[in-house]
Amino acid sequence: MKKQVATLCAAALLAGIVGVAPGKSSAAASGSASSRPAAPTKKTLLSNEDTTSGTDPRAGNGDSSVGGNTGSGGGNSGGKTDNGGRNNEAGENAGSAEDTSAALIEKVIAEGMKYIGTPYLFGSNRSTTDTFDCSDFVRWIYKQHTDLLLPLDSRQQGAFVKKLGTAKTDWRSLKRGDLMFFMTYEGSTASDYRSVDKETERITHVALYLGNGKILHTYSNASGGVHVQSFAGSQWEYRFLFGGSVLTEK
Repeated sequence: MKKQVATLCAAALLAGIVGVAPGKSSAAASGSASSRPAAPTKKTLLSNEDTTSGTDPRAGNGDSSVGGNTGSGGGNSGGKTDNGGRNNEAGENAGSAEDTSAALIEKVIAEGMKYIGTPYLFGSNRSTTDTFDCSDFVRWIYKQHTDLLLPLDSRQQGAFVKKLGTAKTDWRSLKRGDLMFFMTYEGSTASDYRSVDKETERITHVALYLGNGKILHTYSNASGGVHVQSFAGSQWEYRFLFGGSVLTEK
């Protein structure tokens, strides 16, 4: 009996040393250890975590590019409101810029209307208002109320509009205050211009568009110098090449 107890004690002591329970082989113990699932990793525990910053997106501070993140793309009302506020602010700024441009245009037009009846003179003095030619007139009235100094002649002014990227060949798309550019007079009817390639025609005249088919311009003393004229259905509509804004949105 004492011999059997001693034998069992020795077996238990050996099992404690090598990690094998009594009655089981070391190979069985090894197999049991290898089949045990690995401990969960941090990424498994926090599937939405921003692994770059180490923040927990469940607290609303995660990287919005991570799937399921509620920081801004997954329903965080704080982030949504903030983004919406910035968008609203941008919209208000755009509206303010547009309002400012519209106000400037009205001042430019009002300035031009002050010179109704001013005599026409080709190559007029650019530093006085005693006389105007077409390009001098639009250059002058824009200079009084904006920081814009247009080129000296109508061809250069047309090139300036094209460079800004605001040129339109359909006059119905123009806005109040846009400049309009025209080719040489070929006749008073539409048929006189049917064979004309307006892409290659030179600019010979510029006017200010008032809207509603009317223009403010000057081209001769016989016509009254600076005056307002209906554009639609006249020779000016047939001579029209393109027009556009000289103001850029800020």
